[in-house]
Formats: sequence, C-alpha cells, structure tokens
Amino acid sequence: MKDFKNMTFEIVDLTVNAMPDMFVNRSGITFTKKVLEDLNYPANVQYCINAESKVFAVRACKSNETKPTPFSKPRAEQTQTCSTSNKNLVESVKLLMPKDYDSSKRYKVAGHFEPETRTMYFDMDEAVIDMFRQPKSEEE
Repeated sequence: MKDFKNMTFEIVDLTVNAMPDMFVNRSGITFTKKVLEDLNYPANVQYCINAESKVFAVRACKSNETKPTPFSKPRAEQTQTCSTSNKNLVESVKLLMPKDYDSSKRYKVAGHFEPETRTMYFDMDEAVIDMFRQPKSEEE
C-alpha cells in the first residue's frame, strides 16, 4: 500500500479547462478558460492568420496597438468561456479549416502557447470533429 500521508497533492482547479482549446462551429468561435488563463485574461487581443501555414493566432495586446479587439474581462469577473460570432473572424478562420470541413459539425483545435509573445497558436490542420456537443439539429 502507498504511503498517502507523505504524498504532495496538487489541487485541481475545476474552474479552468485543462487544455487551451478553441471550438469552431457554424455560428462562432469559443475559447476555453485555459486560453484566457494562459494569455493572462487580456482586455484586448489581435487575431492573426497565416493562410499559407493554416495557423490562427490570438495575441494579447494593449489598446493602443494595431487593430486591438476586446477579449476578456479581468480574471475575477470572467466566469465563462470567451466566444465570438464576429462574421469577419469566423469566416476567416473557416477558410483555414481542413478541406473536409463540414459546417454542420463542431470542431476542436488545440492551442499552443508561447509565453514570451503572449500568443496562443492554433494549427488548423489539427482540427478534429468534437463529438461532445452535437449541434441542435443533430440532437433531435
């Protein structure tokens, strides 16, 4: 039997997803709270795209930088995930999706965080169909 009394345990934070994921569906994009946490709950971000590499990025920025977009509330106030249905952004991201992209499905893309630049990268070639939540049309 293991000696449980002498083990050091880490407390699991149930308010934050374990993975920095982005979800893309027909109506918008959602970022898990882990994305917000890794980026340190930025008030503004820049959305960036590299069409050739099919990479989407979210970079924390200040409000006086080029094309800042409101993103997160401060940590204590941000109780939910962060979502956007901005048509220009959603359509730009959908263009990066794999060729077999099906707009009736929900996709999950894992984020890769670069702390030095406070940027979360999403390689859209890694997008996978997320079966956890089916769109309402498929639930009926």
